[in-house]
Amino acid sequence: MSNKDIESKIAKYIDGLKYVLDQIRDKRIEKEEVRKIVDLAEKYFEDAKYYLKKGDYFTSLICVVYAEGLIDSLRFMGEIDYLWKFEVPKASGKKVVAAGTFDLIHPGHLWFLRKASEYGRLTVIVARDKTVKKIKGHPPVIPEDQRLLVVQGLKYVDEAVLGFENDDLLKIIEKLKPDILVLGPDQNFIPEEELKRKLRERGLKTEVVKLREQFNKCKFYKTSDIVREIKRKAYWS
Repeated sequence: MSNKDIESKIAKYIDGLKYVLDQIRDKRIEKEEVRKIVDLAEKYFEDAKYYLKKGDYFTSLICVVYAEGLIDSLRFMGEIDYLWKFEVPKASGKKVVAAGTFDLIHPGHLWFLRKASEYGRLTVIVARDKTVKKIKGHPPVIPEDQRLLVVQGLKYVDEAVLGFENDDLLKIIEKLKPDILVLGPDQNFIPEEELKRKLRERGLKTEVVKLREQFNKCKFYKTSDIVREIKRKAYWS
């Protein structure tokens, strides 16, 4: 095996580790001893990249293997949860759908769409203005055409469409016929089991994936928090 082949294989290994560490960074780790082990894995990850760049393939491989062992041991003990790339339930041709208002795009939206995109090719349904007003009791800040334009430009999104303007929230799902429907942790407009039942009644075999973890690693990770801050600053200006 040539040095180029060895370098390529180790680089792929390191990229797989980065995929896992990115997931762990999105989580809040309460236990100090667990954080220390994750920090150590991060250091070995950085060393692996450094030695690969230097051409020291053996040391680079040792570093990435050690980092993998550290975080896998934490998962085995139930301290953290993540998926390696080969474990992600996506396959070529899988059609994934996620939906939401996406008003005042913030890191919470980006986290949700990145998670959804891990399951396959992502189509995002952007709620219509009238739908948002009906569900939330008030219209969105940003009109639907602009919200759609912004979502279409996000890197995790393959396609974005507007929902239908009617009382049937699942009509657009029926039209798109996705393999997987990903729900955010706060999306409870229909109870999960009821949603699955209604999809089956329409002849859809769509799998429903509910994200349980909540992104909260920055101050403004909800649209409502941003709106409150704008009002607060406007009051004092």
